[in-house]
Amino acid sequence: EIKDISFEYNPNNKVINEFNLGIKKGETIAIVGESGSGKSTLTDLILGLITPQSGFIFIDDQPINEIDLISYRNKIGYVSQETILIHDTVKNNILWGNTHSLNDKQFGEICKLSHVDGFVKKMPEHYNTIIGDKGTMLSGGQRQRLAIARALARKPEILILDEATSSLDSDSERLIQKSIDSLSGEISIIIIIAHRLSTVVN
Repeated sequence: EIKDISFEYNPNNKVINEFNLGIKKGETIAIVGESGSGKSTLTDLILGLITPQSGFIFIDDQPINEIDLISYRNKIGYVSQETILIHDTVKNNILWGNTHSLNDKQFGEICKLSHVDGFVKKMPEHYNTIIGDKGTMLSGGQRQRLAIARALARKPEILILDEATSSLDSDSERLIQKSIDSLSGEISIIIIIAHRLSTVVN
């Protein structure tokens, strides 16, 4: 629950002003607005990276400043507009930074949910294919689907998609939307941040 929060980077210039939002388990919500309207600031507040000047954020009825933030963030999968990939295999990029153990079946399910399996089957060594520095062998849509798979490998209770499709062409965006639709019911809470209504029409 977000209750009456306000936040400003500069005095007398509030990015967020007395904002309220309640999110229940099982919900997918969308936050839509133009660039500079405070969407990413709201994400940082939800993640506990910044603190509101006024108001409160509660996680399961506990103030966010009183919970173990490391434990809380470990329950969150985050996908941003910029995908960070390493010069390694598809599989290692998906598992990069993950602290959960996944068996082959679980890994396969994640790749299907994120629609990674479709393009990986066409690659020379499938999941053992090296994708190049920063994923240069992949298209923008493929990189984003890989980022979603990486977020899912964390087994998150909350998935945040922060402008995850904003730089993609319409075909790639459609596949990402398909991934998001597939996740409904698989994850406790999905928060989609976008500046286009078409991204969240469903």
